[in-house]
Amino acid sequence: MGVARALAADPPVLLMDEPFGAVDPITRDHLQDELIRLQRELHKTIVFVTHDFDEAIKIGDRIAVLRERSHIAQFDTPEAILTNPADDFVSGFVGAGAALKRLNLTRVRDVGITDYPTVNVDDPLQEIFTKLRAGGVNEVLVLDKRGRPYKWLRRGDMMRAKGSLARAGQLVHDTVTRDATLRDALEAVLTDNTGRVPVTGRRGAYEGVVDVETLMNSVHELLEADRLEAMDAQHDLEEQRAAQTHAEQEGFGGEAKA
Repeated sequence: MGVARALAADPPVLLMDEPFGAVDPITRDHLQDELIRLQRELHKTIVFVTHDFDEAIKIGDRIAVLRERSHIAQFDTPEAILTNPADDFVSGFVGAGAALKRLNLTRVRDVGITDYPTVNVDDPLQEIFTKLRAGGVNEVLVLDKRGRPYKWLRRGDMMRAKGSLARAGQLVHDTVTRDATLRDALEAVLTDNTGRVPVTGRRGAYEGVVDVETLMNSVHELLEADRLEAMDAQHDLEEQRAAQTHAEQEGFGGEAKA
């Protein structure tokens, strides 16, 4: 509500000091996604204060890492801070697992969101069974009356339905939005044994799914990019050392001739 009141005043700059610090992790993820969506629509400059580095990576276009007495240790893009921290202080602030933290730089909308067979909770059971059999799939996603993901329903669950879906299927444990990070999506997939997570839009309406294979491919691509970047950095460092050594040798030779 505080954010809504602040936006209603239409300020040129919005200052948010730990706005999501007192909510549970799931709610926090959804609030972060909603803030990203609002910022993309309203184009507001937001100064966001947080002690959660993962949150800073997810939300910020630029991050200022502050050391003691609010001195700026580094002000840069999330990518630059993760891959090239300015000093040991920033490196320690980033912490271990910088490669995994880069999953917060890629959004679900940037990877392959696919459609999936769906049925509505009010559909007759025979119609659902026919769709399962005709579609050549072993599972469908049941949507509630508002078009939101409700349950995963397998063929075997139909035998236990007994005229109602109330006792059949597995409830959807979590969903992600298009603005969610790959880390959010991977965590959601790992809490569900279906190997996929529904992607939702406004008011939680179903838009598609993202599966574990897509996410793992993205992880491998990020790790490979990190490996190549590290190799390039090592190559540049070796060239610099070789050039420095050559310059020192040339200088020593010149003094000897004099």
